[in-house]
Amino acid sequence: MKFLYIASLFFLILSTSSWAQISPEEVWKTLSHVEMKTYMDETLGFEVSEPIFGGEVEMIDGSMITISGYILPVDSEDGTSILSYMAFANCFFCGNAGPETVMELDTPKRQNLVNKKVIVKGRLELNRDDFFSLIYRLKNTEIVEVLN
Repeated sequence: MKFLYIASLFFLILSTSSWAQISPEEVWKTLSHVEMKTYMDETLGFEVSEPIFGGEVEMIDGSMITISGYILPVDSEDGTSILSYMAFANCFFCGNAGPETVMELDTPKRQNLVNKKVIVKGRLELNRDDFFSLIYRLKNTEIVEVLN
């Protein structure tokens, strides 16, 4: 019994440590565990969508993650960029995917990486209540590698 307790404790520590980091390829799969609940917001006067994040997504909220994707063209004064799971021609804004396939990046300086596949890392933040922003944000974003 004591062995089972120690093994369980070790597994718990291991699964929440940086050793259990999700690979860049698996992050988008994990982020797909979200449902969108749409309702009429009486204050705003129009329908809004609220994300209901799955347990796997909740577990990585606030974690440092590494993720790959394509930088989308955005006109932003504050340096925000958009990372998409798919290239621009197939992205969420073009009608072929859902809001779980894009994420805001707070890149410190502008770089000409539009339509380039990149690997980035940063701290994942779930957006539960700002209807005018994307549901995923990556804070303290660093470009790890430009792939093409």
